Amino acid sequence: MSINVKLIGIGSYVPSKVVTNKMLEGILDTTDEWITKRTGIKERRVVTDETTRSMAISASKDAINHAKVDAKDIDLIVGCTVTGDMATPSVASYVQRGLGCENVAAMDVGAGCTGFVYALTTAIAMLDTLNKDTALVVASENLSTRADWSDRGTCILFGDGAGAVVIKRSDENCISNPVLHAIPDTDDVLYIPNARLNHPWSDNLAEDDCAIRMEGKKVFAFAVDVVEKTLNELSELSKDKPITKIIPHQANSRIIRFVAQSSSYDKDQFFVNVDKFANTSSASIPLAMHQAYRENWLKKGDVVALIGFGAGLSYGGITVEWSI
Repeated sequence: MSINVKLIGIGSYVPSKVVTNKMLEGILDTTDEWITKRTGIKERRVVTDETTRSMAISASKDAINHAKVDAKDIDLIVGCTVTGDMATPSVASYVQRGLGCENVAAMDVGAGCTGFVYALTTAIAMLDTLNKDTALVVASENLSTRADWSDRGTCILFGDGAGAVVIKRSDENCISNPVLHAIPDTDDVLYIPNARLNHPWSDNLAEDDCAIRMEGKKVFAFAVDVVEKTLNELSELSKDKPITKIIPHQANSRIIRFVAQSSSYDKDQFFVNVDKFANTSSASIPLAMHQAYRENWLKKGDVVALIGFGAGLSYGGITVEWSI
């Protein structure tokens, strides 16, 4: 990267409503044991009166307070979501309004569950291009309202929440080695349709099925392959500052276990909180980062590999030298 940046603040928000696997037994042909064995998930948070934008604003305020900066110090806001409340404006624009930031660039990045890695990389590049100092990167997801709660193969996997970080130019280079990739999803193994209305000249029926659709086995095979590839690529790029911790996208604990077993890293170097929050798409990495920080699993000086994978089929990673 052409500029040096470091992470100076982190925050998150999750809804208070907890839905356990036991609760799902009452509405689905499933069991706690079946879900836990296949996914590692025990519970997830779901929105009640929250929205994607309200969670994003709460997580952003948390990150800004932690960074000990004022909203007026933010020069750029990059958001990411697959479950925005509106097609436009962007989540970043609502965060700007919620924070009272004046005259700053605000935009969203769409890259599925890899969104946070893409958004963080984009924010750093834009700080350089715009000659600015401080950026807010926020991911927020409201997946419970896009799940088909009659489909036990998918609805059990998802939860809601938001995470945010503040990054700033620095004399030190603490965020580096971005690797961004995507391969064509030629089989449509993971997607969320948008609702459509017919116009007067349309010969097609409107799309009213807006639920998450996924072919689990194919997504699992893709995820295991690309997480291992990305970790190897980041390890090669980080020889001068070897990776000490790994925070992957929290989709399924079996994916993380499989990669840990086949890698040169110890399983204790991988952070896992999918059991508590399920798959929160682009929000999962910053949510995991914040929990790992609060629990002192992350320590100043750790070199953390952040690895995402998701719809598109997108994947990628970046390394962060922990500086808070």
